[in-house]
Amino acid sequence: MALYYVSFPLLPPVRTHFVVNCALVFLMLVVVALRLYLRVSTKQGLGWDDALVMFSAPHGVGMLVIQGLWLPMGIGYPISETMANIPLILKLLLAYEVIYAVAITLIKLSMLCFYLRLFVNRSMRIATKATIAFVVIWSTANILQIFLICRPFSKTYDPTVTEGSCGDQVGSFIALGASNAVTDMAILLLPMSTVLGLKVAAKTKAALVGVFAVGLLTVVVAILRILSLTSVDLGGDLTGTMVYADFLSTTEPNLGIICVSLPLLGPLFSWVHRRKGSSARAGKDTRNTPRSGVRRFKGSGKSFDSFVRLEDLSRSDTALRLS
Repeated sequence: MALYYVSFPLLPPVRTHFVVNCALVFLMLVVVALRLYLRVSTKQGLGWDDALVMFSAPHGVGMLVIQGLWLPMGIGYPISETMANIPLILKLLLAYEVIYAVAITLIKLSMLCFYLRLFVNRSMRIATKATIAFVVIWSTANILQIFLICRPFSKTYDPTVTEGSCGDQVGSFIALGASNAVTDMAILLLPMSTVLGLKVAAKTKAALVGVFAVGLLTVVVAILRILSLTSVDLGGDLTGTMVYADFLSTTEPNLGIICVSLPLLGPLFSWVHRRKGSSARAGKDTRNTPRSGVRRFKGSGKSFDSFVRLEDLSRSDTALRLS
């Protein structure tokens, strides 16, 4: 696809959105790299949840690339000025939709596979597997509607095609976004009854709830994205109304990758916490500080698979496993 288009000066909000997402994607890549390194260095090995996150990362980068390609094509300008670029913008939009749908699916499946590795009680595992089946079916339907909403298919990306018809494309974007936010919330709530039922200290329980609740950030962005989609005028003024939808559509999956990876960075947080504690003790009285006071996170790593360490994991009333 040749990238021939009329170039426009970048509007300040559009430039700012791209810089923010560049920083977010860089952070996402660092977090994913740390996650994979810690999984290997602690001898845990890579699981399906790690593989799915690893495959989702290029999709997050791909969305940023498309956002970058759109920058000089007149995003934020009225369509009366950018009409020459609309065919190319629509072709990129088609790829953008597919990448987005695949990315959010991989993120959801990664979190659910993490649940399968973490929770051992039968009811939780059955519920998780049922949710995985639903997400796969839901994702397949979402991707199919992208290709089936316009007949002929070329009408999806070529405004010069006069034959055939399209369904409500913006409505389909909103429906996908709404169902995405609902499934995200359902996935976040899935382990809560199990976590709240654990026979552990209240502080430990609160920390575990916090580990899973961090995903609420993604839900908030998903809701903001839905609101931005309601103002998109696909047929009347696409470039003039897509500024925030473009920004948030790239933000959401990359933030999601970060959120699902944070629980796996427990070894790093534990190591940093111990280093700080050791340094503070050394500053007070170095003579009383044992040389082995700082425990490295390399090793079996079994106690460091989340932000908190649970004692006596072999007990029958403990519904978690950290291996």
